[in-house]
Amino acid sequence: MVREEVKKVAASRRAVAVPSLQKAVLILDLVGRRGRLPFSIIQKTLALPKSTTHQLLKALTNVGALQILTDGGFMLGPKICELGILGIRQRTIDSLSLKHLELLAGQSGFPCEIATFEGRDAVVLASASPDGGARSAGCEGKRWPLNRVATGKALLAFLDEVDRKRLFADLDWTKATPRSIASPDAMLRELDLVRERGWALDDREALDDTSCIAAPVFDGRNRVVAAVATVGQADLITPERYEALAELVRNAANAVSQAVREA
Repeated sequence: MVREEVKKVAASRRAVAVPSLQKAVLILDLVGRRGRLPFSIIQKTLALPKSTTHQLLKALTNVGALQILTDGGFMLGPKICELGILGIRQRTIDSLSLKHLELLAGQSGFPCEIATFEGRDAVVLASASPDGGARSAGCEGKRWPLNRVATGKALLAFLDEVDRKRLFADLDWTKATPRSIASPDAMLRELDLVRERGWALDDREALDDTSCIAAPVFDGRNRVVAAVATVGQADLITPERYEALAELVRNAANAVSQAVREA
């Protein structure tokens, strides 16, 4: 009963936060497109209440999304610049990974994919088939909750602790299958194991008949930006094959990491 009440409160908070988030994005878009702008122009152009504009500008400045100029105007801040660079890199990861995914699919005999963060989900950027051929997923990449699949575990395990805690607070821990990890504490123990061995396992935790082994991809600053995985029927990806498949997956992930660093 208490858990249900907590869920309701969290949902109501998210509902209130959405309009504010939309307004904040409108401010960033306006400043990004038109350059240095004073408070009055931002407020009048977007037709926002002065109090709302002030609160949003303060919040965006506090997180580095905006920067205050000496004349009181606003420009895009360092955090937006950093995220822009990361976004460009992530959009190139799919093309950089294709040949490595194709090789992994051929070696493992299973479909392979590479995924990255998008909110609370791991989103597939590209995939390959053991029959040959790899392709980018574009805007149609499959989405899986980070706490349900091996790619999500590989991403979470090597994420900054502050960001990981933020994501944990927003994840749905309801079981998708009987094998799903159903609590943050249990997931933390699982992520310790992922870091220890360098790869993650999803054994029928998202789908009853599917298992997956994944390994992280890092950029030039050693930040986790994606995860490579091999995916197959659970009765074929058996414990006896875990180590051999994990070695292939880690080799592919390391190759993609090297390509990302050199790009």
